[in-house]
This record gives sequence, C-alpha cells and structure tokens, in this order.
Amino acid sequence: MGAMLDDRTRLLFPPQGFTEVPLRFEPQVLRCTAAGPGGHPLTVLIDTGTDPSAIDLGLARRLGLRLGGFALGSDAASDEVPFTETVLPWLKLGDLTMRDLYLLAVDLSGAPFKIDLVLGYNVLSNLTLTVDYQAGALRLSHPDLAPAAPGPGGVSLPLRFYEHFPAIDGASLDDELALPLVTIDTGSNSALTLSRDLAERAGLRAGATGVAAGVGQGFTAGCAVLQGAVADMRLGPFRLRDVELDAPSGPGGDLGRRGRANIGNRLLARFGRLTLDYRRSLCVLGPADRDIADK
Repeated sequence: MGAMLDDRTRLLFPPQGFTEVPLRFEPQVLRCTAAGPGGHPLTVLIDTGTDPSAIDLGLARRLGLRLGGFALGSDAASDEVPFTETVLPWLKLGDLTMRDLYLLAVDLSGAPFKIDLVLGYNVLSNLTLTVDYQAGALRLSHPDLAPAAPGPGGVSLPLRFYEHFPAIDGASLDDELALPLVTIDTGSNSALTLSRDLAERAGLRAGATGVAAGVGQGFTAGCAVLQGAVADMRLGPFRLRDVELDAPSGPGGDLGRRGRANIGNRLLARFGRLTLDYRRSLCVLGPADRDIADK
C-alpha cells in the first residue's frame, strides 16, 4: 500500500533534555502510562522491534482519527496483520511531548497484555532510551545528550542494526553455535528466541531431552513454539548461564525467517540497565548481576 500520510512526528523535549517515567515491567515487557486525546490514561509499550509506532484500531476509531485503506503487514508471529495509517495529534510521556505522531492502526485487542499504543523505531531512533530494570524506570533523552558510562561490571558495545532492530554482533551458544547478529527486542518477554534453522542447530527440536511445547504470542496472533535452555551464552564480553530458549514452530512472522536470533527482556533484565543510543550506535549494558560472568 502506498503511504497515505507522511511521517511528520515531532518530539518536544523538556528544558533538561530528558524525562523519566515509572516502568511497568509486567509481564516482563516495557510499559508505561501516557496522556493523550480522549481524557483517559493510555498504556504505552516501548518496543524496539516495531516500525513505525502503532495504536490500537479500536482506540483510533473511538478517538475519531483519520484512517486509510487496509493492507497486510507482519508481527513476530504472523505475516497477515491488517493495518492502516493514522496520526495522533499529541501524546505526552512524562515531560516529553510528541506531536503529529505517525502510527499504524492495528487491532491490539488480542495481545496478551493491555496495550493502547506502541512506540517503535520512528520515535525511538530520535532519542536515547535507558531502561533501568533494577530501579523500575525509563529515561528518554534528547539525542544530543551523551549516555551515562556503564559503571563497574558494565560495558559499551557497538550497536548494529537489522532492518529497524537494534542489534549486537558476535554472540554464541555453548562456544559452538555462532550467532553473528542478535537483535534487541524490548517488546519481547522471552530470553532468547531462535528461528527454526538456528533452533535445530542448538538442539531445540521436538522430542529432544529438555524440550517442551508451548504457545508464543505476537500482537495479533499466537503460534506454537518449542521451549528449552542452553547452559552457556556469550554476549559481548559476558557469559550468561542457563539461558531459556524458544523457537516458533511455523514459518510465519518476523521470527520465522532464517538466521534470526532475538533477545528479549527476560535476558536483558539480567544486566540491570540497558541504554540504546541510536545516534552514536552504542549499546550500554550493566552493571551485570551475579548470574553473568566476565570473560
């Protein structure tokens, strides 16, 4: 579908250049509360795996937002997600105001937790995001502000990109299976999700010892998954022990593509704090907790 609207999203930062808001880290996803049209608090998901941002279709209709024609897109589990385009006049998250926020309108009523809006790449790429898992807080900073140093037990790593996903390179499992690029997905409450080809090489296959069947969930649809664990994962200079694995059984969705390795909040929270600096291409992790060993 051709674009009905141009993305003219504007971010208006407060004088100090950043805002901090409480983090609702349940169920291990990054949610917070914002103000917007309609007079009711809005539940916002911070999702580095979404591009562009999104709004629940029912909410968009209740707010009387202009909607265009529908097309099909993808989420983590499905390649048949109906969507259209719209613009939200304003959204206020702490002291940060967004004007003319460009969004895809998607039916989010089937999500496994309440979501009114999802802030994705078109917003996050214009700021620096810090997630303080230990303190239960989110900081959204103007990109001119340099991120804080990682501190003892932490590290700064080069930030790569896979399409709109921020990513880290050079990971491996049990020093045998190389994961050349691992995407960082703050919309996921998994630890490490592998595509079917990588899962097979990691021993995550039906009937194998320690492997169970389960159900995974994207924004709009669920899918069968295999679940297991790996004893050792290397990520940058760190070794992480006993990392939970999952893999979709079907071929659909973003994570159904070959060669995909995706880390979510269950793993990221082990570091205590995560900063993604899109402008400087930096990922700051740490300080690490006791379940993580230096190289």
